[in-house]
Amino acid sequence: MRCLLLFGGLCFSLFSSAQDSTAISQDTLITVKDTVIFSGLDFNSFRKQARYENKPYFIMFSASWCAPCHRIKNELFTNQQIAALSNQNYLAYYIDLESFDGAEINSKLFKVSQLPTVLFFNPQGAETDRAIGFFDGYYFFRKLRSHLPPAQWGKDWGE
Repeated sequence: MRCLLLFGGLCFSLFSSAQDSTAISQDTLITVKDTVIFSGLDFNSFRKQARYENKPYFIMFSASWCAPCHRIKNELFTNQQIAALSNQNYLAYYIDLESFDGAEINSKLFKVSQLPTVLFFNPQGAETDRAIGFFDGYYFFRKLRSHLPPAQWGKDWGE
């Protein structure tokens, strides 16, 4: 009898935790649309995807100790206008310079020495622009728009 009660309690807890995880994922989906979505692919696959989709992309270089990097991630990349413009027209990649892979990619390809740095690329992988140091939302919004045809600009800043 005890085993039956224990089994029933275990099943109930699993069922209720499954419902909770569903609620969390729905909340997460609502929040994701208002943030810049960074790719989870490895770097080579990411570049192949950019070529395949024929989309320009940008790479954010950061580190855990970089306070301006955290401000950009928390303030700019969660701005609705920046997120909408970025997610519709760009692919985004994040490189943590403290990770082995991030340091290796940087040393072989980019040689970024100042943080925060955002590099912009055309779909074929040629660098087109860069933003170095802390910058405000308007500056980054204008950078994003400057690499797109006017038909893709959407609303202006603050509209």
